[in-house]
Amino acid sequence: MSPRRLSWIAVVAAGAACVAPAADARQLRAQPGAAVLTLAAAAAGDTVTLEPGVHAGPLRLTRAVCLRGEPGAVVDGGHHGSVVEIGASGTVVEDLAIRGSGTRVLTTDGGIRVVGGGSVAFRRLVLRDVLYGIYAERAPSLTVEGCRLSGRVAPLDETGEGNGVHLWYCGDARLTRNAVDGFVDAIYLSFADGARIAGNRLRNNGRYGLHTMYCQGSILAANEFTHNAAGCAIMFSNHLRVERNTFVHNRGPRTYGILLRDCSDGDFLANRLVDNTVAVFMDNSNRNHLRGNLLQDNGWGLLIFSSCAGNEVADNDFLNNDYPVALDMRRTDNRFDDGRHGNYWSESAPYDLDGDGVSDVPYSPVGAFAFLSKQYPDLSVLAKSPAVAALTVAERVFPALRPSEVVDRYPRIAPAASSRVLEPGADDRRPDAAAAAGFALLLAGGIAGLGWRLKP
Repeated sequence: MSPRRLSWIAVVAAGAACVAPAADARQLRAQPGAAVLTLAAAAAGDTVTLEPGVHAGPLRLTRAVCLRGEPGAVVDGGHHGSVVEIGASGTVVEDLAIRGSGTRVLTTDGGIRVVGGGSVAFRRLVLRDVLYGIYAERAPSLTVEGCRLSGRVAPLDETGEGNGVHLWYCGDARLTRNAVDGFVDAIYLSFADGARIAGNRLRNNGRYGLHTMYCQGSILAANEFTHNAAGCAIMFSNHLRVERNTFVHNRGPRTYGILLRDCSDGDFLANRLVDNTVAVFMDNSNRNHLRGNLLQDNGWGLLIFSSCAGNEVADNDFLNNDYPVALDMRRTDNRFDDGRHGNYWSESAPYDLDGDGVSDVPYSPVGAFAFLSKQYPDLSVLAKSPAVAALTVAERVFPALRPSEVVDRYPRIAPAASSRVLEPGADDRRPDAAAAAGFALLLAGGIAGLGWRLKP
């Protein structure tokens, strides 16, 4: 039996211990002030329920117990050290509010700290005012599900400290349906192979929504990355599957939706990258497949360095990006079609005389100005100038002016039906009655003034 299968069996066993305890397991209750003594008296398999009120931390779980909180139960660390410390495999903590960790990065003060315990599960927790949210090392098969984590870092403040979920050497982690904000990195994974990160909302963090280092074979599915300096930074991590995620409005000095550095053999499928300065940045990343993605209203759609080779970009929709593709090399073996299907380029002005849905003329997505501004970014202020528009027309008339041999041989004439065009900022706009009334008054006043001036 494989180690991964064994780890999942351990997770199921740990959950069963909390949901349906053995006949000899006890149900213990702790009033405020008695949590430490109650946990000290608990045996493996027991369930300890914290009654409503503030329970002073730190709480140390050295045996595999299930720690629960009733509505209104809060564990407060008093801003010293970690609030809950776990050192036993199979521990479960659920339905509990945790707050007030210490401030020392050196000791990784956090809401929860796990060291050396496998198959530990956290469900429906609320962590606030903590340096690290959940810190774990050498804790395989960790589960974090349905939790809300809020840190102390202001949005886009890269000088802050502490990550939301920080895992080191934790294989097969499962992070699902969590909301994380106010940390340097919402999720940071290092040497955490086989992670599954799904359905999380990662926003308003100082640096990255997700940051991985040396993590192989992970899955990122249906997450939302928004209002971070960068959506996710994936480094030295191969064989990834990144699908159905949303990367929107990521701003700051590192303005990427997806940053790939030394990442190869991954699949990036059906993601939405909207209103980022750079939608996808690739450096020394090879043989990746980008398919079915929407890249809309970004500064750069794809920014690819010459260190990248063998990547395939097909069946994607590039809508209203300032520069759909920017390269720093004339020749490349990165492909922009798969031999049958290309991409939709809103700037291409295609025509289709035979009506097969594919443009009759190949399209080169790398313009001369995009190529030049890649070398000299300050030139970007001229992007919409008449001179650049004239250069674009000249490139279409004289292909010899094109700076790169990159070409999409099968460009589509329409975006995919499944690609819903997103309006930048649509998720943040709310009706403002006062503003609407103000504009209405200004409009009425302007019309009245105009009528007065036109009176004979």
